[in-house]
Amino acid sequence: MFIVTMSTQPFILSRRKRLETIRKQALAPRNLYLAGISVLGLALVGWGFARLPLYEPLLTFFLLLALGVVAQVAATSLVGGKVTVDVSTAVTLAIVFLYGGTAATVAMAAAVTVVAITSLRASWPGWRRALERVGFNIGMGAIAVFLAGLTFETTASALSDSSFLRATLPWLLAAIVHDQVNLWLLVALLHFQNKIPPLEIWREHKWAIPINVLVMSVGGGILAVAVQQFDFLGIAIFFLPIILSAYSFRLYVNQTKKQMEKLEDLVAARTQDLAEANAELEQVSKDKDAFLAVLTHDMRTPLTSIKGYSSILRDRDLGRDQQIKIAKIILRSEETLLEIVNNILDIEKLQSGTPILLERSNFDLALLVSAAAESMEALASEKNITLHRQDVPQPILITADEKQIQRILLNLISNAIKYTPEGGTVSIDTRMKGHDAIVEVKDTGYGIPEDEMPFIFDRFRRVKGHQQKAVGTGLGLAIVKSLVEAHGGEISATSEVDVGSTFTMRIPL
Repeated sequence: MFIVTMSTQPFILSRRKRLETIRKQALAPRNLYLAGISVLGLALVGWGFARLPLYEPLLTFFLLLALGVVAQVAATSLVGGKVTVDVSTAVTLAIVFLYGGTAATVAMAAAVTVVAITSLRASWPGWRRALERVGFNIGMGAIAVFLAGLTFETTASALSDSSFLRATLPWLLAAIVHDQVNLWLLVALLHFQNKIPPLEIWREHKWAIPINVLVMSVGGGILAVAVQQFDFLGIAIFFLPIILSAYSFRLYVNQTKKQMEKLEDLVAARTQDLAEANAELEQVSKDKDAFLAVLTHDMRTPLTSIKGYSSILRDRDLGRDQQIKIAKIILRSEETLLEIVNNILDIEKLQSGTPILLERSNFDLALLVSAAAESMEALASEKNITLHRQDVPQPILITADEKQIQRILLNLISNAIKYTPEGGTVSIDTRMKGHDAIVEVKDTGYGIPEDEMPFIFDRFRRVKGHQQKAVGTGLGLAIVKSLVEAHGGEISATSEVDVGSTFTMRIPL
């Protein structure tokens, strides 16, 4: 037989630690303060309930109590929720005058409880926090109202019945006591809870003191006189419009807050758009800088060639064949410069929105493609690239600007040769499909990455991986796209890295 024994010492120590932690929390200044205010306030409210049969007329009391609840619900929070504007305090002070301070604590407790339940339903903090909040709010309000009632009764009894001061001073002093006691009880809690200096909190809220005192004293006085003269009818005549105005003001403030939130969202969206636009402008600026650098390089080469060979023609006696050869080189360099200048001028037209003027005529597109391919054979042979074009059995007659179509073809074919490594192939296929003429230029070149395909027809854009493999300005395809669209056609491209690219032009007949 085995007997297993377990020591209970660890459990005892753990229990002692928990009890010690609970004792320390209970004795913390904040918790002691919360408990003290809550108990004292609830005791005052209980006293008020005990005296309920003495409140005559009882119906008027309950109407005022209901009015206080409605007024508290209609309260409006301002300054980020730090300050609450309401007229329930005026109802409370009227009850002080008509029924005494203990009766006012009952009305105040009912209003605070209804509002607390409403707010707790919207954001439940847990039972402990909920009870703390409700208990402290009732305690704080009950103490403030009770002391305000004592102030009112003491001041009124010390003054003669017929004096002007008796009709005004008790109301004013009671309102000041209520406002300041309520405020300082809250200040003390914030100090215990967050270690905020009390005077700092008071200074932050002091601007609302005159408003609260004025609303409570004047509103409470008017309501009390109205009830004395007209019983519960006075409530409807004099105070219900005020509550309706307060509720309307609350709706207005809430709607304004919603509009401000929408405005903030709109401003945020516009700010984001502006940031994106600035980033895009930055990128365009960088692209233009890169374009100018490439342009300078591209122009320097033919200019150097023209200068060098012109000097040879000037300084040396050459044979006729040599002169013709040098002249051809100079003319080719001149044509290169002219092409660069034309590209720049066309881009300026595109950016300014100037439409491209076309000189339309009837011509054979198949014959033009053949001529363009022949003019590119020398460039292809320099890289040992096979330039292949499909035979077209019959003419393909179109109405278009022959020079601009030739420019498109030369650009597409030269691009295919430029971005195809030595030993590759460039194929050109021309055909008709329906009412359109189609030219397809296919190469076995480097290919274009998928993420860069959407941008290949943009101005100043070049494929990043191609910048070291071939010289270019990033304008050619942008101009090709504009010229094709000016003819009412369209151009598209497909590509695969290290396999090749295919550019397809479709022009209406």
